[in-house]
Amino acid sequence: MSSARARLRVAGGLLAAGLAAALLVVLGGACGGSTASSSSPLPSPSGKVVLTLVGEKGEKRFTMNQLEALPSYTGYGGIKSSTGTITLPSKFTGVKLSYLTDLVGGINKSTGVTIVGSDGYGMTFSYDQIMSQNFTAYDPATGSEVKPAKDLTVIVAYRHDGKLMGAGEGPLRLIVAEPTAGGQVVDGHWSVKWIDRVSVTKASAQWDVQVQGAQSAHIDKASYVNCASPGCHGSGWVDAQGKRWEGVPLYLVTGMVDGGKKHGPGAYDAALAKKGYEIQIESADGKVVTIDSKAIAGKTDVVLAGKVGGGELPDSYFPLRLVGPGLTEAQMPGRIQRIVVRVK
Repeated sequence: MSSARARLRVAGGLLAAGLAAALLVVLGGACGGSTASSSSPLPSPSGKVVLTLVGEKGEKRFTMNQLEALPSYTGYGGIKSSTGTITLPSKFTGVKLSYLTDLVGGINKSTGVTIVGSDGYGMTFSYDQIMSQNFTAYDPATGSEVKPAKDLTVIVAYRHDGKLMGAGEGPLRLIVAEPTAGGQVVDGHWSVKWIDRVSVTKASAQWDVQVQGAQSAHIDKASYVNCASPGCHGSGWVDAQGKRWEGVPLYLVTGMVDGGKKHGPGAYDAALAKKGYEIQIESADGKVVTIDSKAIAGKTDVVLAGKVGGGELPDSYFPLRLVGPGLTEAQMPGRIQRIVVRVK
């Protein structure tokens, strides 16, 4: 399991019980059946590796020829975009995600599966989604929500309409498929393109991020999830690739430690922020990014993101990543473990 999924602990200085509540105020049928044993040995990859699997039993790498040699599934998948545009179901062929995860130790109710594309975009699937078809589905003709089919299958697809996929979506793409055409579509964020890594990860990993300034605080997963909900202080930002990052505005987090008041109205000292102070964002790998308070003062779209595309962050960014307009790539670190507000 990636170290990014381990509990992030910061020595000393954690607040007394009840801080989490305070944070809420300041800031929710196959065409080719599987017949081979999942434990059968695989040849060492030769040629270009297109997919890496990581799980309890280690790592396995595959070339395209090796993937095509595995038991295949052919079905039909379509999507509904975040703007409501429907892409009608079409035919895809690939390998069941459940079969692939079995090759590295399998999954259970305590684990999830994180899919990451070569562009860094990732989604995390729960055990129920992979094994019990727990997806929101829509009528492709009307876009209205319908009851999901009982035979939805998540596959890592390598062929689209019988042909190997081109650069626009492949060589590998995740598809939520069913055996017949035209039945339903699912949300587009599940259909990750350019897949190159599949990791079995611990579900609902807990974490803590320390926040220091004039006083100390911390953010844990439970309080963050509630605070980041749309009904509380949740906000987001859409990047140049159309991916939506969701979380809590950074300026609200600095308001926890910029002065005497930790939460409630007036906790964020806007006048102090406009005068200017440094906000240091520290990553798990030891990197430190410094942001000027004036650059993010009151901006709801500069966020400490815990989700991208509706799902949990991939390992490379988990548990939080800073994103937003006006920030360079170097100013948007992931794997954040500490935030320090240095008021002059």
